Amino acid sequence: MTLSGTFSAGYQSFESAAVTAVPFATDVTTGVMTGKVAAAAKTNKGLNTASDSAIKATIVEDLGGGLKLTVAGQFSLGGTRAGPVNKDDTSLTLAGGFGSLAIANTRTSDTAGNALVFASSLPLGFYNAIVNPVRANADVLSYTSPEVMPGLKFGIARAEWTQGDTTSAITQNILSATYAAGPLMLAVAQKSFSGAIATTTEKSNTELAATYDFGVAKVGLGHSSAIDTTTAYTGKKLTSYGISVPVGALTFGFNGAKRGDNNYYDAGINYSLSKRTTARAHFGKIEGGSNAGNQYRVGLVHTF
Repeated sequence: MTLSGTFSAGYQSFESAAVTAVPFATDVTTGVMTGKVAAAAKTNKGLNTASDSAIKATIVEDLGGGLKLTVAGQFSLGGTRAGPVNKDDTSLTLAGGFGSLAIANTRTSDTAGNALVFASSLPLGFYNAIVNPVRANADVLSYTSPEVMPGLKFGIARAEWTQGDTTSAITQNILSATYAAGPLMLAVAQKSFSGAIATTTEKSNTELAATYDFGVAKVGLGHSSAIDTTTAYTGKKLTSYGISVPVGALTFGFNGAKRGDNNYYDAGINYSLSKRTTARAHFGKIEGGSNAGNQYRVGLVHTF
């Protein structure tokens, strides 16, 4: 049996820009677009505990016969996912020659986000409104095939957004394929939704991502089809991109995404204090919509 994990802590300052009234806002719990958002003045929310402050642990046990059991969990220290140990960000995975079968409570998948190759300390929620406005906590059952040819795997998953209920109000079905060999990674996912979200936000979408590690730099490019129901982003496709450049103990990077007139940027520096500990300083920005603003964050990450 092996035990591994990470401990991270950080602080952030978020400052929202003055915004005008927008047609819709996203409910961060359900992902459903709600009513009109009124104009807001510029505000400064101040310095507070970062939402990626967390202790994560993974236990892997060899069951014999080619089977492995992996148990993973997280204890959040701040932000919207803070609280005592619970099922958020937990998973149980059985893997063997048949592939892997997993049950988890986690954020629903974000294939286009794989293009953001720079290891950022900014939370995914900071760009969700642009990159993937239909993500939420969910109970997820998934299967991933073994390699059907070198580097190629297929997957199928079902996510239920009304966690713990016998009948979920919102469900998501995902078919995916991933190719990873050497420096190249390619991924595609086809997603379909049912329930309230299918009439208010999105019925289906296709997401793509590609990354390539040149050694001196790693780059990524992603795409998501246009949102197809009545939302602030209806008919607008997504483009996401990133670059990460290691220079000795330093790593410089930049992530970005664009959907319509809305843009997300994330730039920063990571510094390896040792093989296990990294210091990070990042700046993020959203342009457009009710989420417009700047975010500054510093933090430390330690692996064990």
